[in-house]
Amino acid sequence: MKTLHQFDEVFDTQAVFRLLLDAMSNPPRTVSVAAQKEKLFGDYGAFLALGMTLLDNEVTFSSCENESLKKDLQLVTLSQEVPVPDADYLFVTDARMLSAVLVQAKCGTLTDPHQSASLLIRDSGEKSETMTLYGPGIDGETELHCTPTVVRALELRDQQAYEYPTGIDLIFVTDSGYVTCIPRLVRRRDGKWHM
Repeated sequence: MKTLHQFDEVFDTQAVFRLLLDAMSNPPRTVSVAAQKEKLFGDYGAFLALGMTLLDNEVTFSSCENESLKKDLQLVTLSQEVPVPDADYLFVTDARMLSAVLVQAKCGTLTDPHQSASLLIRDSGEKSETMTLYGPGIDGETELHCTPTVVRALELRDQQAYEYPTGIDLIFVTDSGYVTCIPRLVRRRDGKWHM
């Protein structure tokens, strides 16, 4: 039997999940899903590897107007695409859409802060910026060498002025499969959010 991809829906999703959990628990550690993305088809292998790990019929997503990615995600998951304000996972392949998407993304509530969206953002990986981060998972402060896309996303997130402990998780994904997470409670030192 010929299949569209070589991605193992048990072992590869477990491997991606462990990597994602490591990155989310230890911001801003970078992990690689390159081995898993190579087993998938299309232009967005890293996004598909994460999508196959995170999406099922219990959660929703938005491809943020990327029809090709939408079709691929629907082909390999049972998740339903919904409008941006209702989506659990937002796949942003065009950084120019960040502002519009972040303004609409759900940020949880004071009683259920975990009911927020996670943004998966395509990133170039070309690090030319530096910022200081602090928060859960970071011992004191840490320097993050990053791309302008990461800086822009954090600036836009800061502008939302979420009330603690609400917010949005940011997951940056390069085409080569590198993944860096900045959870909703991790902030920039010059950010405007206070506990």
